[in-house]
Amino acid sequence: MDALTVLRRLTGFKPLLLLFMLFCAWPVVAGLYHMLTHGAWILMDIDAVLCGAKTLASGHSPYAIHPPSCGGNRPAAYVYAPQVAHLFVPFIDALGINGARTLFLIALLAPATLFLLWFALVKRFDGIDIRWRWLAFAALTPMTFVCANVGIVMHAMVLASLFFFRPGQGAGDDAGDERWRYARWPFTVTVLLCSCVKPTFLAYFVIFLLDDIALWRRGFAFSWRAVAGVAVNQIMILTDGHYGKAWQKTLHSVTLARQPGMGWFELTNFVFHVPGKSDLNWQLALGFMAVMTLAGMAIAHWGRMDDDERLLFGMGLVPLMTPRILDYDMILIVPYAALLMAVAYRVGGGVFRFLLSWLFTGWMVWGILTYILHIEGWHRTPMAMLLFGCLTVIVALRAAMSGVWPSREQAGSAA
Repeated sequence: MDALTVLRRLTGFKPLLLLFMLFCAWPVVAGLYHMLTHGAWILMDIDAVLCGAKTLASGHSPYAIHPPSCGGNRPAAYVYAPQVAHLFVPFIDALGINGARTLFLIALLAPATLFLLWFALVKRFDGIDIRWRWLAFAALTPMTFVCANVGIVMHAMVLASLFFFRPGQGAGDDAGDERWRYARWPFTVTVLLCSCVKPTFLAYFVIFLLDDIALWRRGFAFSWRAVAGVAVNQIMILTDGHYGKAWQKTLHSVTLARQPGMGWFELTNFVFHVPGKSDLNWQLALGFMAVMTLAGMAIAHWGRMDDDERLLFGMGLVPLMTPRILDYDMILIVPYAALLMAVAYRVGGGVFRFLLSWLFTGWMVWGILTYILHIEGWHRTPMAMLLFGCLTVIVALRAAMSGVWPSREQAGSAA
């Protein structure tokens, strides 16, 4: 009996299902409670931006090791381009740091977080069981919701640009192609703007390789946008001004040496002791991204997805394949992991479903138990990202096999 069947029987009664959801959410809920009641270091990322803007406006470097005081706030290191700090200076002049922070939290961060959570946990997707989604939610960290990083707002903006501006039906005819091209412009502009703050957002253009259109169209749509993204970031470097060199130095020392994230760089650093900023790790990271892209294309082609699922799939694949993934990048990986399990059930036989379902369930439940029992040796979130990456490759191989050599059951279902 596969794990999903067991979970459905155990949680068939609604109160039991609610208890299961609480069990899965416990690492996040309990962690948030502990952080909020023990005066933990929170809101450090927006404080870094606002403090950097105030420091820049006062004529000092926002990248200094010991920047001037910012009114009692405890900011993280400022790692964005000087142009980003300039954007926040008018808000600080008008509202002060605390007022600008409050405006950001109420007007941007809270709606963006709620939108991402709604899409990840609440929005209905036919064929994707809610139990998979809540098990995947157990991979998140409390810091996802209290760091106040602008990345959460930007992920929500990218999702909104796809969700609210989707292509019309009939993509096979000329009118459908026109609607397809028009609907992607908000997404393209949003990603280019976000890449000015975080260049890793250019990876979202991989979504074009997952579309259900001719391969040459996908390649062209991805290529010219990737070139445009590189050009935009080159312009940011050329116009970074007096503090450009300090920005580049801080970017490399903080983001790669001190904060490798919880994805590929963390895995290679933890398991193989390969530092994140080494040339070898960059080469390995490019290989990892290429493998994940090809696996994603295989799943999108043979995974029998509808339009909503393709949107969900792309929005989760891109953060997962980013070598330096951080807490605030992971919300949309939750429904992505659930979709992977749904696709595994579509393309795999009974043995395949049995093995993958119990691997996924056991891995995630063990992660929850390590948090509850305070087992330090298991790094819950990085290990979950490792599982999701491996599942992507495994499901891709199985989907390709089922597409090339369909079984009798699958052939009859397709007919």
